[in-house]
Amino acid sequence: MLEPETQDIDARERLLVWLLTFACVALLFLQAPHGGDFYWSDSPRHALNGVFVMDLIKAMPLDDPAGYAYRYYAQYPALTILFYPPLFYAISAPFYAVFGVSQETALLVVALHYLALGLGCWRLARFWLPAVPSMAFAVLVMWLPEVAFWGRQVMLEVPAFAFLVWSAVAVMAYLRGGHVKWLYLGAALLVLAMYTKISVGYMGLVYAALLVRQQGWAILRNRHHWWVAVLAVAGLVPLAIITVKFGQANVQSATGIADAVASRASWQGWVWYLRQIPSQVGWPLALTGAAGAMLAARRRAPRLGLWVWSFVAGYLFFSAIDLKEARHSVFLLPSVVFFAVYLLLELLPRRMANGALLLLVLTTVGLTVWTRPVFYVQGYAQAVAEVARLAPKDSAVMFSGYRDGSFVFNMRAREDRRDLHVLRADKLLLGVSVRRELGVEQKGLSEGEISEALNASGVHYVVMQPGFWTDLEAMRRFERVIGSAQFEEVGRIATPANFPAHESQLVIYRNNGMVSERSRGSDIELKIINRRISVD
Repeated sequence: MLEPETQDIDARERLLVWLLTFACVALLFLQAPHGGDFYWSDSPRHALNGVFVMDLIKAMPLDDPAGYAYRYYAQYPALTILFYPPLFYAISAPFYAVFGVSQETALLVVALHYLALGLGCWRLARFWLPAVPSMAFAVLVMWLPEVAFWGRQVMLEVPAFAFLVWSAVAVMAYLRGGHVKWLYLGAALLVLAMYTKISVGYMGLVYAALLVRQQGWAILRNRHHWWVAVLAVAGLVPLAIITVKFGQANVQSATGIADAVASRASWQGWVWYLRQIPSQVGWPLALTGAAGAMLAARRRAPRLGLWVWSFVAGYLFFSAIDLKEARHSVFLLPSVVFFAVYLLLELLPRRMANGALLLLVLTTVGLTVWTRPVFYVQGYAQAVAEVARLAPKDSAVMFSGYRDGSFVFNMRAREDRRDLHVLRADKLLLGVSVRRELGVEQKGLSEGEISEALNASGVHYVVMQPGFWTDLEAMRRFERVIGSAQFEEVGRIATPANFPAHESQLVIYRNNGMVSERSRGSDIELKIINRRISVD
């Protein structure tokens, strides 16, 4: 049975929750990739953006911050600062300053958000559930296959999730009779969640609906509600400007993309996320949660509006976006978990319900451990170490391969070789609109021009993934140049992975041609923000 609205939480329960949550986070992150073995292309970019913030603060280029950012991108061309909201990167910066630049440091920041997520899930559930079921709810959310897969990488889902859950805690505290300060705090935390990942903003509509349901149109006569709305909108103005100016690719993803897996104009687009739920939470939780939702609907269970409306609003929001990836909808999954817990509590005696919850937790943990290990690709840090050993001072290294972000981040992590610049072959030879599926333009350089460009750019070494995009003529020409007498193979680095990766090895070549000093000025096309920049 659901608990009364007012519940006492003693110190022993808090201590137990902290220990349980910390143990879960520790166990989860023991399985996380490390040593620069990134998998998802966005992950090393999120990690690098935080390093950039640290470097920016250290440099303090008050006279030309934009120029500093452009020069930084020219040296480390995986920077995506401002393409994504900046809060996670600002939080990461002091950790890099204290612990150094590494994948492990970035994962530590994510782990702290994961800890906050677990604690927030427990506290949110305590508005409805007794102590043990609330703990089970928190553990289940933390160990959901989809949450754990992305949460053990340097990604924004769990950091945004943590702010969102605590925002819901604060709003519920206000709705349950708390001081209006909780509403201000809830709105502030939602704004911070949006500064981590914009898509969580739909929860603002859920909070508004809950207020209207509780207070009716009397909410319009409460000046605090107006102040909360005004302050939230004012706080989001900078984010709106950043998105309009630098995040057009994100806007395009919402309004329409050519390679959508299921168009929002089709019925398949509106059931796509529903079909992902069994793999996201596991079949036991999916079936139990569905049964719990039907039971709650049949009984017209009171006070469950947050769980129902957050799922419905989020589902409609994500389904209306053309770019569909299962990770986008992780914010809907706590509702599935809650209704699973609700079903067991409503149908079983308390002791049996707790036993069933324990079984559900163990099943979910087992599914996550055995079916959703975090992917990794090794070898990039080793390739960087080799070129760092060989490359002359102030020279450039050309990289050609799918995981350019991993190579670039590992290069920046080498504090002893901050003089080296990374150039990307795809930037030299192609014009790619965010990702290849959205369009690619071949620049038409001849083999002789490619050779001259490498020499003129100060490229002494090339690290190449054999066969990368060689269905394109421009990339075939590049490979022929690297295979010519001008270049000498000096090493091969295996790239073992725990999934079918694009690559199996990286090959390192020395340029034996007439290499000039590295060019100090260049023009760089940034299709991701629709502009061309000049770097001195």
